[in-house]
Amino acid sequence: MKITHSSFVRTLRWTSPLLLVGAAGLLSTSADAHDSWRKLVDALPAVEAPMWSLSMQDGGPGGPDDPTDSFSASNVTLLSWIPLSAFPGGHGAGNDCWGYTSPSGREYAIMGLQRGFGFVEITDPTNPKIVGSIAGPSSQWHDIKVMGEYAYGVSEGGAGIQVIDLRNIDAGEVTLVRNKTQLGHETTHNIVANPDSGYLYLVGANVANGGLIAVSLDDPEDPTIVGSWSTHYVHDAQVVTYTDGPYAGREIAFCSNGFDGLEIIDVTDKGNMFRVGRTSYADLRYTHQAWLSNDKQLLYLNDELDEGDTVSVTTTRVFDVSDITDPRLVSTFTSGRRAVDHNNYLAGDYLYQANYRSGLRVFDVGSDPLNPTEVAYFDTFPGSDSPSFNGAWSTYPFFDSGVVIVSDIERGLFILDVGTDGAASLEIEPIGGAPTTLAPFGETVRVSINELAGQVDDDRVRMHLSVPGEPDPVVVPMFAQGGGEFEATLPGLPCLENVDYWFEAEATDGRLFRAPLSAPFIAYKAQVVGETDVIFADNFETSTGWSVQNVDLDDGAWSRGLPGGSGDRGDPVSDFDGSGRAYLTGPDGGNTDVDGGPTILTSPVYDVSDLGDEAYVRFAKWFTNDDADQDSLLVEVSGDGGSTWTEVEEFSGGPNEWALHAYRIADFVPATTTFRIRFSVADNPNDSVTEAGIDAFEILTIDCSSCPADFDGDGSLTIFDFLAFQTAFDTSDPRADFDGDGSFTIFDFLAFQTAFDGGCD
Repeated sequence: MKITHSSFVRTLRWTSPLLLVGAAGLLSTSADAHDSWRKLVDALPAVEAPMWSLSMQDGGPGGPDDPTDSFSASNVTLLSWIPLSAFPGGHGAGNDCWGYTSPSGREYAIMGLQRGFGFVEITDPTNPKIVGSIAGPSSQWHDIKVMGEYAYGVSEGGAGIQVIDLRNIDAGEVTLVRNKTQLGHETTHNIVANPDSGYLYLVGANVANGGLIAVSLDDPEDPTIVGSWSTHYVHDAQVVTYTDGPYAGREIAFCSNGFDGLEIIDVTDKGNMFRVGRTSYADLRYTHQAWLSNDKQLLYLNDELDEGDTVSVTTTRVFDVSDITDPRLVSTFTSGRRAVDHNNYLAGDYLYQANYRSGLRVFDVGSDPLNPTEVAYFDTFPGSDSPSFNGAWSTYPFFDSGVVIVSDIERGLFILDVGTDGAASLEIEPIGGAPTTLAPFGETVRVSINELAGQVDDDRVRMHLSVPGEPDPVVVPMFAQGGGEFEATLPGLPCLENVDYWFEAEATDGRLFRAPLSAPFIAYKAQVVGETDVIFADNFETSTGWSVQNVDLDDGAWSRGLPGGSGDRGDPVSDFDGSGRAYLTGPDGGNTDVDGGPTILTSPVYDVSDLGDEAYVRFAKWFTNDDADQDSLLVEVSGDGGSTWTEVEEFSGGPNEWALHAYRIADFVPATTTFRIRFSVADNPNDSVTEAGIDAFEILTIDCSSCPADFDGDGSLTIFDFLAFQTAFDTSDPRADFDGDGSFTIFDFLAFQTAFDGGCD
């Protein structure tokens, strides 16, 4: 007798559930009832590859080759790829994924792994950072959801509900609170969250006949089972709370029940869950997962075993669920591929499907919800399409940034920028590179905007500056200069302060684009300085007499060399000024962060006596400390050749990036013939990863004076400045927007008059 896939699967259905004592007799356990065997039969080895991102140097020294040609795509850009081998713990397969946005707005991908979960910060999606991992039982199946500031993971390998604290994730700390087992519950196929009600739901568990189990989060660290619907097995579900219409106030679960089709359960009363509707459909093989339209009128459903059996290409079914008591099949659609559809989620007007061997497929459901058309794809499985269980497992398209992640069984985590036909796509680039210094007043900054798709709204291009002492960013309008270029003229800025800045542009369809991509969390950095006269400069390409002293140091001494780290342990991947070398605590690719210490980098003696009060030192500094403890980078100066030292500033923690700093020498020590500066770093006690760097050292004079009312620039305030201002105002010169509100009004004249009356510094 020939045994087909579908007939073999049907033999796996359980027929004799074992009753479990406890919880008023609600809970029971059964044998496995889903399609696990298919994934095991089709399993392939994990793909070995280096971690890759757009921020890495393609094919450069020590850098991985650009893998983008390996993956077919349309309207999708690969931003980063984190293979399974990059996650700690040793994983032979990946599975589900989800996302989390912390209260600060930083974005994190959560990747299900064979032995637990990995947590990746993707706030800058071209420079992802693995910030934590939680070990779990070994299994091909892990699933996770987030409620509040906690994640809840489950597995078919056991451990009940893994409660994971995300409250300190911004500091790189992810903590397992407990593995909660209760009432016989150990294993689970999937976990469902309803943020509106605050409840979790377990499905496909080893209790309650594998049905729908409600879990209370009254104590978020101690999830408690409070009821179940145990008529039969539930494979996956979406649970929502209706806020209007005939079902307002009711909490409804749309359950994909494998061999039993779609069932709709009222779960409002956790002690009395009941079915309100169900449906089947022709050629049903295994109802796997479904997701509602934004208005809750339609449901997009995947069958995981029909491809290659009753249908030849990926087939998604659309149900009208406007009447939850009578769900009706109203249409089907396809990508035309031979792959199996697995998980799909709807965000905005687009449906994102993870379809195993055909990867991520994106459909426009806004234009025609019953007949969606494919507008983008990224195939994570380079091999041929077939109804086999390899490739893309799931996707998460709900980040505010618009970044989309995809989890792949053999290849790990993909971080993608998804465009769609008809949707705008803009690329913003600072002309000449993002400046690292800005003038105290009147600096002009230009960007070019490449209209990859759609059009930029010329009136909605802006530069944002985060200025010390200002509670909100300063917003400066940018004006079109022709040829896709836009220019901002900056207002007065505090001299010698460090500012963050970024650019923002809207397309005519309302989509917002920024540079850097993840601004404002990742921003360009600059120091505000006036006119400079560099007296001495050292880019550290040659030895100029700097010395190193180590005190009780085990590792990580200051050394002049080439940055060669990968950036994943807080070490820079390049120097600041682009010359090549810098003084670092772990150059040339070593992972030798500071252990013990301090290690002290001391300059040679400089004669700054002729400069007097106008002498400044400036340098670029890198410092990171992964647990923000007492470890620091200490900056000190001496006016007597090093006999005595005066503290200038002490840096602790901080982002992993270069930043300029400048100080007037006379504010700390006299400007003498024997001036020196030194930089000390320690990790004592040795309990963290501590890295530091110094580059682009200069002795210079800085003129911070500014006179914005000297509009004609002749060095004095006269009637001609008013005339020059009037001319600029009449021609809509951005400099005449004196109050910086983006328009030309009487208030610009009043602001100019105030500046004129105040005179010059």
